[in-house]
Amino acid sequence: MLGLRRALVALFVVGILFAALDAALVLTSDHAELKGLGAVLGPLIGLSFIGTGLFAWWRRPLNRFGLLMTAVGFAWFVSGLTSANDPVVFSLGAYLSPLYLVLVVHMVLAFPSGRLMTRAQRAIVTSTYVCAFVLTLPWFLLGGDLSGGNEDAPENALAIADAPDVAAFFDALSSLGAVAIAIAAILVLLRKRGVATAPQRRAQAPMLWTALVVIGLLALAFLGDALSAPESVLVPVSLLGLIGFAVVPFSFLLGLVRTRYSAAGAVGELIERLNTPDRRMSLREALANALGDRSLTLVYWREWAGHFVTYDGQRYELPEPGSGRAVAEVERDGKLVGAIVYDAALRDDPSLVRAAAAAAALQLENERLEAELRARVEELQSSRARLVDVSMFERRRLERDLHDGAQQRLVALSLQLGLAQRKLEHDPATAERLLEAARAELARALEELRELARGIHPAVLTDRGLEAALEALADRTPLPVDLQAMPTDRLPAAVEAAAYFVVAESLTNVTRYAQAQHAIVRVGRSDGFAVVEVRDDGVGGADPASGTGLRGLADRLAALDGRLEVHSPPGGGTVVRANIPCTTCA
Repeated sequence: MLGLRRALVALFVVGILFAALDAALVLTSDHAELKGLGAVLGPLIGLSFIGTGLFAWWRRPLNRFGLLMTAVGFAWFVSGLTSANDPVVFSLGAYLSPLYLVLVVHMVLAFPSGRLMTRAQRAIVTSTYVCAFVLTLPWFLLGGDLSGGNEDAPENALAIADAPDVAAFFDALSSLGAVAIAIAAILVLLRKRGVATAPQRRAQAPMLWTALVVIGLLALAFLGDALSAPESVLVPVSLLGLIGFAVVPFSFLLGLVRTRYSAAGAVGELIERLNTPDRRMSLREALANALGDRSLTLVYWREWAGHFVTYDGQRYELPEPGSGRAVAEVERDGKLVGAIVYDAALRDDPSLVRAAAAAAALQLENERLEAELRARVEELQSSRARLVDVSMFERRRLERDLHDGAQQRLVALSLQLGLAQRKLEHDPATAERLLEAARAELARALEELRELARGIHPAVLTDRGLEAALEALADRTPLPVDLQAMPTDRLPAAVEAAAYFVVAESLTNVTRYAQAQHAIVRVGRSDGFAVVEVRDDGVGGADPASGTGLRGLADRLAALDGRLEVHSPPGGGTVVRANIPCTTCA
């Protein structure tokens, strides 16, 4: 920033040198009129554009508007070459003299971003450059008269032929082209105001209306020139246009001051309103009135969930850059509590938005708690509905597994025992084989029942704790599983159960889908949470929304106010992390 400031100061010094040169040309000119007035007003007009442009450039370095306004000031000094006595310098100055008008049109259409945002704006600016320097060139080359009736003015040094009639045709053509361009620019500016938001219109008003007046007067001047209007008409119009042109940089400054002070007063009213007990107006409405942005949105930060929500508890994604919306985060006691999403036009004075945010921080924190409660209720209702569906599904699956597995084995066992009973007296050897087969069938039935029991709630988890249950789970997993960190003390039963099923479901997914060679399990404590992490080196690409397993885990955790995170880039393995609130986890 210091380097930019030095460069801008150096550029202003260069502008002063240009102003001095312009004044010297006027004072030494043989054909300039009102030399004293011209030697003062000319430099002042140019320096006002350069100074204001450099201020805007310093204030917003990435915005091109300041650059364009500075360029207008230097182009104005270039037009001062028409005061020179040397024919070549005089003629070159006459040819380049429309440059400042072209840059004014470019600057106004690009206001306030400094960029031409639409195809119509770019077409108008391109046409302006063509009209000013292509259509007028034949007039200079064909001997157009530059004297304007002043016998002391130098001759046209750019003339290569003497064809005044053809030159007059191109002069009229360029003037009519300038009229058409001016009308198109006026229409585009009016449409731009029509679609602008309230903050944008407030900030643009002084600059926009001044520009409309200047461009309108230019259109009248060029139309009068094309129609050969008398001097009594052209001179007053041209003089008014010059006055309007000189006012442009001050209109820009007026817009800044007007926006700043009106918003500052509104922020003061906001602070007063927030300090009064009667608050019939919501915080969002108060901020919208203070900043003049009816589209303003308040969102609230859910720290444990890692995202913003609206006042009614719905998840909210912050707008992308270039969307026309800006974001001001609100902190209280160094802690993020929410954000104000507002019209990007207000970024011209971000300190006002920050002041409003600071004034509203306490009430925003209170509303954040209400939004958090609504979000939790919404999530709880959704998760409970999904848990009911999952419970019905699991109940049907359990019924199916019992019917197709252990129940069938027990039926077969009953038949084998009955057959062995009948064979026992007459064929003891066959009865012995049947009893042996029945014992094996009973062992398989018992194993299936144990597997079902472990799926419902493993006994080892209750008897010996989470570490022992996870060790047994790792031993049953068909790929190597490292248990790298485990809690030294028992956790609450609900937390241990949730942690166990997170690991169980994650290892099941690793075995079935990940094509992994290795998995790592960690369980730790952090800031009131039990943190469970399962990491594998598989193919990645896991999507929590595509299956019922991870979605069911997320619902189980949501019932405990927990959160499930899945990071699974394609080809980069998968990390499943669960954060479970735990009263004993400091």
